[in-house]
Amino acid sequence: MKLHYLGIALFAIGVGPVTAAPSNHPHWSYTSPSGPDEWGDLHDTHALCNTGTQQSPINIKANTQGDLPSLDLQYPAGPAVVKHNGHTLEVTLKTAGYMTLPSGTYDFVQMHFHAPAEMQIEGHKYPFSAHLVHRDAAGNLAVIALLFNVGEKNQTLAPLFSNMPRHEGDSVALNNLDLKSLFPAKQDYFTFMGSLTTPPCTEGVRWQVLKVPGTISKKQLNDFKQLFPMNARPIQPTNDRPVKFGG
Repeated sequence: MKLHYLGIALFAIGVGPVTAAPSNHPHWSYTSPSGPDEWGDLHDTHALCNTGTQQSPINIKANTQGDLPSLDLQYPAGPAVVKHNGHTLEVTLKTAGYMTLPSGTYDFVQMHFHAPAEMQIEGHKYPFSAHLVHRDAAGNLAVIALLFNVGEKNQTLAPLFSNMPRHEGDSVALNNLDLKSLFPAKQDYFTFMGSLTTPPCTEGVRWQVLKVPGTISKKQLNDFKQLFPMNARPIQPTNDRPVKFGG
């Protein structure tokens, strides 16, 4: 991942400070005339949104035999901050934690949400997802995607849903958030190389998508959609890239 694109990429997903963004950073959204079909034309740094060959999200179909280790997640529970960044709600932790993959250790950076979920599994669409963004010492990104159906109230996310910042730039503090409690007991996952799902659509992102979904209540989903009626990029071509399944 080239450093120039990495800097813009980290801004796009809320990793870096706002001041790191270029002054002419173009506005993008999920609707025309600045929606996904136009992202690649908004700025020359967004060209991969049109020309990339490993773009995300995808309709996941495992096509490669996988001998994948269990996810090694080290997320200490503790205080968190939830920020309305104009595109989604972004969660950061006071004590961030990390995960370890065969490719190395990745520090947790932030979690954010999409409605509907961006990833599909064998064509199945989910109404909601959480993306947990991580970064290693070299700046490489790895993302865990958690999928959710509508069902029982999500107790882990309940404090977030009941105290959401309502306007772009606003933040609220949560006394305690336990990320590990968001994960299902059975943590089988798909993995593949992809991209950021927002401009500049930088590639070289290592994705882990858990197969077993969690639940949120209908009210929780509706509360989120009052702020963000739709914030998901459409499915992108897989282009024969390897997709492994295991866990």
